[in-house]
Amino acid sequence: MKLNILILLFCYCTHLLVAQNIVPNASFEEVNICTEYIAPCAPCGWMAVAPEMIKMKYLCNGAALQGQHYVSLLQEGPVENPDARVYIQTRLLCALQKGQAYKIRVYMNTENYPLRIGLRFDTAFIFSENTGCLTQPVSIELNENDQQKKLWHTKMPWYILEKTYVATNNATHLIVGNFKAPVRKNGFSGYTNAQLLIDSISITPVNEQLQMCNDTAATRASLYAEHHRHSIPESLTPGAPVLHTVNGSQEGCDTLILKDDLFNQDRTTISERYKQPINEALGKYRGDTTMRIQLVGHAWQTASDEYNKIISYDKAKAVATYLVYNEGYSFDDFQIRGEGKDNPRYDTATGDNNRVEMILCHMTPPVMVLKKVVPPPDTLVIPDILFKFNSSDLNPALHVALDSLMKKIPRDGSVQLQVTGHTDNAGNDDYNYNLSLRRANAVADYMQRYGVGNDIRQISGAGETQPVADNKTPEGRRKNRRVEIIIFHTTD
Repeated sequence: MKLNILILLFCYCTHLLVAQNIVPNASFEEVNICTEYIAPCAPCGWMAVAPEMIKMKYLCNGAALQGQHYVSLLQEGPVENPDARVYIQTRLLCALQKGQAYKIRVYMNTENYPLRIGLRFDTAFIFSENTGCLTQPVSIELNENDQQKKLWHTKMPWYILEKTYVATNNATHLIVGNFKAPVRKNGFSGYTNAQLLIDSISITPVNEQLQMCNDTAATRASLYAEHHRHSIPESLTPGAPVLHTVNGSQEGCDTLILKDDLFNQDRTTISERYKQPINEALGKYRGDTTMRIQLVGHAWQTASDEYNKIISYDKAKAVATYLVYNEGYSFDDFQIRGEGKDNPRYDTATGDNNRVEMILCHMTPPVMVLKKVVPPPDTLVIPDILFKFNSSDLNPALHVALDSLMKKIPRDGSVQLQVTGHTDNAGNDDYNYNLSLRRANAVADYMQRYGVGNDIRQISGAGETQPVADNKTPEGRRKNRRVEIIIFHTTD
């Protein structure tokens, strides 16, 4: 009898496994805190194909059909550049198996473009240094013919598109976006800045007897550990060329990433791995009287900030010295500086940030292009007094005070916002958590009505876990009952 029960339980559990969605963070709810700005800027597990040039819009403004978040992808760019695209990509939790059928379901919406989305299955991430239409072919496209249902949420229509796909090859990665070139009439496309909203993506095997992989947790953990979102992550591009072109236009800049293996053991010659890319980059600019070469050192040693700045400057100076004594340059041709730990390029937990960036720029007039300084986050505090007693309802009599705080939030798209509710330690943990989350949502709703909600990236409740004052006094408890709006400034 016990054996029969165990067999039944095993079959039931196996059925649950095969029914799982193999897309990580499928509804984009889990938030990635990016390395570059230490701010919520993307969904965990997902990244853009051209992260240095253009990224997905990650939205949390109450319009999502499921949960809080959805993404917006550029389908066709403006009139002057209709080929511009935004693609997002991830690694599947389980690989697609050739010949197997999978049910693909997408929740999506678009206001100014045909209802369609392309999916490409591949064996690696694809990264691009421009925003053009990908040349790789699409694996499957969903369009209005695949519409299963139309749902309304906050006066916005969401469409459920569904299709069965038989895998033509084994595949481990998914790329999503518009793979169609724009159709032009008289030189112009019929669409401009067309956006597609995606609320969730699911891919599930049709065959319920298909054995699923057993390393989904490890795959998800690996994806979530990558926090780099604003330039191409080196850890995901093995064998990529050393030369990393940021903008190869006549008025742009090219960047070479020179790591600590730049010099051979004799410290006087350059490693073969770097010699050709450096010569090619310098040769491209040689003879250009407007050229300026920046050498920016970065160090990530277990030491003080001042020590890292000194070490990083020395690294950059060593590169300049080599070029002066071996390539005929003058020290006047370089701007040398060391930034220490100030600007990590890679995930600070796992990436190697020890490097020198050689930046070559065409400029007229010859001025130096410096990195924009990103201000530290600001915090607006919504005090307990602005809520009704022991409630998540905002006090209408104090909306004027709330409006004065709203006016401090920039509206130029240069910020990303996080809204977090907090309580004192009165009451049990569950009650405090739920109250803090309800208050955070109430503030987020008010921000949306006020017109500053589109930049919200995360809404959360912390309960009593993050006090700012001693809960033993009435004054301390009052300070702890609050909602914080954290304003992250970015260069995007």
